[in-house]
Amino acid sequence: MQSYSEDVIYRKGSFYAVDKAGLITVCDVAGDKDKPRVSIIQTPPQFGGDMQYLVGSEDELLLVTRYLDLEFDFEPHQPQLVYRTTRFEVFKLNWCGPQWERMRSLGDTALFIGQNSSLALSASDFPGCLADCIYYTDDYSESNYDDVYGEHDLGIFKLEDGSIEPLPCYPRYSHYRLRWPPALWVTPNPC
Repeated sequence: MQSYSEDVIYRKGSFYAVDKAGLITVCDVAGDKDKPRVSIIQTPPQFGGDMQYLVGSEDELLLVTRYLDLEFDFEPHQPQLVYRTTRFEVFKLNWCGPQWERMRSLGDTALFIGQNSSLALSASDFPGCLADCIYYTDDYSESNYDDVYGEHDLGIFKLEDGSIEPLPCYPRYSHYRLRWPPALWVTPNPC
């Protein structure tokens, strides 16, 4: 059975890729530049969930699993798949196992995930940023672009109680039916 990568990140001289089952492939490019070393971290499979994301948080490697509610909207001559995020689960990699360990709290950390980038920030360093939350963007913008309500699947998931609230800076249910592009995270990279 072939697998593909759901997400890839670069940390400490290596690329880490995760597949649908939570299996990690590591490509070490810090050593021999002409011949990178590729290895696989065998972990017990992660079952369930619709999308996997990798996030580096301090010295931890986190796996964020996103769950979607899918339904079909059959309009004449234009059937569509409409989806909404229902919840997330967060795991950190225990290198001794190696195995994924479920996290019930992120503490002061806020995670930002989406198709373009994933990152972890200390919420106390950024006024207005909520701790123990996952900010997420729409990864399927093309198929959800014209959904019934004209909105994207994005918001803030609170890990503590499992609730979801909309992003305060993103327009929803526009009276003018403007087609806003999905949000994305911009990460400054000071040199």
